[in-house]
Amino acid sequence: MGDTWKSITPGGVSAFVNATTATALVWIAIESSIASHFSVSIIYPLIVALLLGGYLLYKKNGYDSIEKRSTLQAILSTVILWFATSGYLNFIPEFMITLGIFENLAYSLLVGTTIFVLFLTVFHGLHGKYFTTLMLEHMPWVINPDRFLLFFWFWINLITAGILNIFEVNMWWYFVNLFFYALFPSLFFGTRVQELHGSHIKDKDDYFDDDGGFK
Repeated sequence: MGDTWKSITPGGVSAFVNATTATALVWIAIESSIASHFSVSIIYPLIVALLLGGYLLYKKNGYDSIEKRSTLQAILSTVILWFATSGYLNFIPEFMITLGIFENLAYSLLVGTTIFVLFLTVFHGLHGKYFTTLMLEHMPWVINPDRFLLFFWFWINLITAGILNIFEVNMWWYFVNLFFYALFPSLFFGTRVQELHGSHIKDKDDYFDDDGGFK
């Protein structure tokens, strides 16, 4: 079986960290009160942030494909986190409220979906794979792990709703019901999927390479 972590390279990690730091510097320069505190124009801290960010992103010999992917996904991840925490995405739950979804659930869906998207961008940036593939690719009966993305989106939002306690019920009671009504049926159907796909695999060489990874 192939090593699911060998797709991470030192260059990719370095590019991801540098791009995250560079974008965070721009975030701080724009959103912080540094400029007003020192009675200077916002353009000055912004220029400093851009210069430092450019220094972090500069690479003499250029970026390979892995480093380019890591850089783009790191910038996207930081921007999503920036916009979500600064309130720039609040128009989404406000729109859902106009459709009749009550306020707490609308904002919970925003938080849960933001967490889900960050899982996608961070893991894809570092690995080149979605986190569902990394979690499920060791199971030979799961032919296309990314089919389960919607399932994980649903679960992340359920857990977020429970943590935020949007239904104003006792937290322990909520999670007990969550496990009874959602976890057990999902385990049952997961077992059925295992049996179904396992019985349809005629030749494992059609799906796996010599290292045990997916072709």
